[in-house]
Amino acid sequence: MAGRPKKEDSRDNQYRVRLNDDENEMLDYVSHMTEKAKSEVFRQALTELYQKTKLAEARRDFAEEFSDDEDYEPSWEEEHVSLQRAIACPYCGHTHMMDFSDDCSSTSYERSMGPEVLYEFDYEEYACDSCGKLFRVKGYISEYPMGCYNHEEIDVEPIDDEEEG
Repeated sequence: MAGRPKKEDSRDNQYRVRLNDDENEMLDYVSHMTEKAKSEVFRQALTELYQKTKLAEARRDFAEEFSDDEDYEPSWEEEHVSLQRAIACPYCGHTHMMDFSDDCSSTSYERSMGPEVLYEFDYEEYACDSCGKLFRVKGYISEYPMGCYNHEEIDVEPIDDEEEG
């Protein structure tokens, strides 16, 4: 008995991915909202990151080629990662759309494929639109190579209201 014929694009390579609880929750959410299998979510994310990395490499090579030309001015504006995030109030869970590009500082560190850029922010008192309570949002978003999301750490902390007695 013959098995089914091999596909030209067979998926013979396997990788096991270990996820923490937060990452697993994100994967479940994206899979549910996009109605895609979890494996397809990984494949799509890999394809998008691959394309962004190739674009960043091409931009770097293009800039290096023309770096000695004094008259050269790039006609395109470099794309950066989005600094917009949905942040939940730690008291009532209300979702806030926050754009950290408004109040962030950026630092860069040279690496093999160009600079890694860290966007750091600290909103010491942010008022919830729903419950009115104050909370703090601080952290950073890393971009490397240019135009590609690398990682982030965003902490949302309640601000304890001390009652005067």
